[in-house]
Amino acid sequence: MVENRGGHLRADAQRNRAAIVAAARAAVEESGDEVSLDRIAQAAQVTARTLFRHFPSRQDLLAAILDDYVTERVEPVLRRAAADSDPSRALATVLRECTAAFVDHPPMFELVDGGARTGEITSRYRGTLAEILARAQAAGSVRADLTPDDVLCLITMLVASAGHVGGDWPRHLALIVDGMSPRAASTPLPPSGRAHGTLS
Repeated sequence: MVENRGGHLRADAQRNRAAIVAAARAAVEESGDEVSLDRIAQAAQVTARTLFRHFPSRQDLLAAILDDYVTERVEPVLRRAAADSDPSRALATVLRECTAAFVDHPPMFELVDGGARTGEITSRYRGTLAEILARAQAAGSVRADLTPDDVLCLITMLVASAGHVGGDWPRHLALIVDGMSPRAASTPLPPSGRAHGTLS
């Protein structure tokens, strides 16, 4: 009985956590990341105490929302790209669909802060992204001096530009894809600050 009760409590805790994240994600989509935590608790049908037990700070909750969104929208894109037999198409898919994921949901992009909130999430997928990029480079379809961090930066640039140009962002994507070609590599890229420890 004790084990069953413990399992029941754990299941309740998991349901509460999932309900909090779902409610918080919906609230952030509607009102931004300054939404009231009390409102989130009410929407999730839990007490404020339960919310803080799972997420001691607002930053913890925002990180969980972003993690949930990336798992839903970005992870499947990377899996499909990794399985694509065409390396060039696979990388273009990553750029296009990862950009679209955040263009379609601007509040989720606003949660990306480039620091502790995104570091763990990014590190989880960096290996897959590196493999996708390496395949494209080995096939000769992408310049050899690109890094996974460059790809992430290009996605960020595309999402940011979409805030100004709206639906025209695929034009910029086409320019970027052309610029990644070895034919466009008339000069080497400058050294990466990240490689020298100057960027967080």
